Amino acid sequence: MTSRLTTPNGKGFQDPDEECPVCRNTRYLTPNMRLLVSECYHKMCQSCIDRLFANGATECPIPGCKKTLRKISFVEPTFEDLSVEKEVRIRKKLAQQFNKRREDFNAPKEYNDYLEMVEKLVWNLNNDIDLEKTKARIESFATENREIIAKNAKKQFEEEEWASRVQDNERKKKKKNFEEYTNKLAEEKKAKEAHKAEVIELLANSTESAKSILEKKGVARKKSNTRNKDSLDDDNNDGIGELLIGLDKVSQEEETKEFDPIASEYMDIDHYTLKDKYYDTYPCI
Repeated sequence: MTSRLTTPNGKGFQDPDEECPVCRNTRYLTPNMRLLVSECYHKMCQSCIDRLFANGATECPIPGCKKTLRKISFVEPTFEDLSVEKEVRIRKKLAQQFNKRREDFNAPKEYNDYLEMVEKLVWNLNNDIDLEKTKARIESFATENREIIAKNAKKQFEEEEWASRVQDNERKKKKKNFEEYTNKLAEEKKAKEAHKAEVIELLANSTESAKSILEKKGVARKKSNTRNKDSLDDDNNDGIGELLIGLDKVSQEEETKEFDPIASEYMDIDHYTLKDKYYDTYPCI
């Protein structure tokens, strides 16, 4: 499988065994070595490129390759496999001229034959087969279909512009919806906190029963089908459900229970001894 020359940190593929074919320097010896790819699809390090092409155009230093190169013709590779890099660039270059669409043909077979012709041209260029004949065929096609190529290029540009505007509008819409959602959550949280504080203040200072206060504040309770206990209504659940239910139960018990001024909940405590006198072991100074 061919992998891209990219990593999560964005610095690209780092193979310690990769070397420059000119100076034989490797990434193991020079971790920051930068390898670029030429138009003839040969890799060279940045130092060799600066040294060999400092005075202008010259032939490729790789044995057997006599293509004239310039410093500006070297670019960053996208793929680890240079054969894939070469094919992608060829397809991208041919797509500027071979941009016919299905609606430009009268029958599906004509369109399929056109696609097959393009694939054959890509194969020849990628594998250096009949290069002169292949290049002549490309130039002939560009001349014969100049108007269609220009029309489809304009159409593609308009489609890309439209798609860009749609994406931009979608981003703006999502951003606006997110801001409205966060603002709504903040307002709801603020309202719940204010309601909670108000109810607690009334429960602490009012002489009314907890049940009466809860009814006035619209805090409704409902019985759960899955749990045999009371809980606050979902629309009024502001985080004080258990407190309010507990206070309401205490209030109901206080209303139904008779008050005995003599009885006390501490009368049954018997784990102490009552003495006549008590002595303070810490003297006063």
